[in-house]
Amino acid sequence: MSRSTTEAINSYLTDMLALEEHILVAIKGQVKDFNDEPQVLVMALDAIQVTVEHHVMSLKEIIQERDAGAANSIAEAVKRAASVLAGAGAVAVDLVRNEKLPKDLRDDYTAFSLATVSYVMLLTSAMSLNDQPVAELAERHLKHYTKVVMKLNNILPSAVIAELREEGLPAREEQLPAIARSLKGAWSDPYNEVPDVDEVSVA
Repeated sequence: MSRSTTEAINSYLTDMLALEEHILVAIKGQVKDFNDEPQVLVMALDAIQVTVEHHVMSLKEIIQERDAGAANSIAEAVKRAASVLAGAGAVAVDLVRNEKLPKDLRDDYTAFSLATVSYVMLLTSAMSLNDQPVAELAERHLKHYTKVVMKLNNILPSAVIAELREEGLPAREEQLPAIARSLKGAWSDPYNEVPDVDEVSVA
């Protein structure tokens, strides 16, 4: 039996809440673990935690308003979120071997990228099905997470170099500005060789 419009949107909402709650648990743990790390990193993680907490609160509110958060739906969504995040982390295993900080930041990047594309799906579903409140929430959270991903993008290089230097490898910190320029160039024109949306069809 096909789902109703409301059921489809509610399913996305419960999935997003489960994903955000998983991310929040991880970030809270890292904030505690990284107290001895550079202050700029601790402050960045603190700000990210506040963002995730805000998202969780907003999702819970809209789910309650819509009566969309039946216990069994949330439970199933939590299982799916855990499975998807575990799978995403496994894909990147061994790219950064035992370096805790770069690995944790890489896993954060993976989780927030997953959340970002999930909000793209929620925004698309809500707008195409004329659900304005959900569309506004999805767009707002999506904008937050594009900034979070960029923030992690800027933090990761210095964390990797620091770990390499701790291993005794001759990683050059003076390369950070050049690395930043390369990353900025990669992100500055993300649609450079991608077809326009009106050229793409999945039908």
